[in-house]
Amino acid sequence: MEFQKTLKKEVKVKGVGLHSGKYSEIIFIPAPENTGIIFLKENKKIPALIDYVVDTKRGVTLGNENVEILTVEHLLSTLFSLRITNLIINVKGEEIPIFDGSSIVWIDIFKKAGILRQNLPLKIYTLERPVYEREGKGMILLFPSFSFSINCVISFPNTILSWQKYFFNDIESYEKEIAPARTFGFWYEIEELRKMGLIRGANLQNALLVGPDGFINKERFLDEPVRHKILDILGDFFLLGGYLKANIYAMSSGHSLHVRIIKKLKEEKVVKERENGRDF
Repeated sequence: MEFQKTLKKEVKVKGVGLHSGKYSEIIFIPAPENTGIIFLKENKKIPALIDYVVDTKRGVTLGNENVEILTVEHLLSTLFSLRITNLIINVKGEEIPIFDGSSIVWIDIFKKAGILRQNLPLKIYTLERPVYEREGKGMILLFPSFSFSINCVISFPNTILSWQKYFFNDIESYEKEIAPARTFGFWYEIEELRKMGLIRGANLQNALLVGPDGFINKERFLDEPVRHKILDILGDFFLLGGYLKANIYAMSSGHSLHVRIIKKLKEEKVVKERENGRDF
């Protein structure tokens, strides 16, 4: 049986946001069992739950009563992987820091702080039936299972990323195989995204840039983009409020599609809480 976790002590970090380009200060405060992940900004509580997603343009933004926090997915992906389920996250700024564009810095921060196992079991969900959603060329399918896996495919025709795939089914491998994978973008997007007020904090130290004939900066894996997509999927699915046992098939999916299918799970009551086991 797996148990809920929090941090052993309070932690404070600072960093620049990917899209805003502005500094934020983040304070992580240990919390008791069944608290969940709660962001706190300007005295407003913003739970890390699907009902509080207010935007999915190039990232996930959470909000409550006109108070918003940008780009939460890498942080949530890290918490998912470490099973940190109870935490108050005080945000002073617009956006969660991007650091190096991956989640490996977050892993190091939380491990140095220490992770405390608590007394209550994790909240585990299973599916009652298969679920499917489609958006443009993107598709995502969920199949009932007693274990967890992601089979991910990305395709960007007429680029070097015309086809990449990765199969992930071992949460213990996250730190080595998924966490170092950075966010990525294409050379032809830069000008337009900046006009939209995005990627103001992006550079070649915190993002993998895909050029017309190859990666502009050095890749960490030959298939780094699809690994990062899995990182994003894990962060997005943590917004369900528990751990889902399912086989996930994601094909050219993005944040908006992930949010849509998670909302569908809740609205159609497809998920059911199960007794915690050891097979996750």
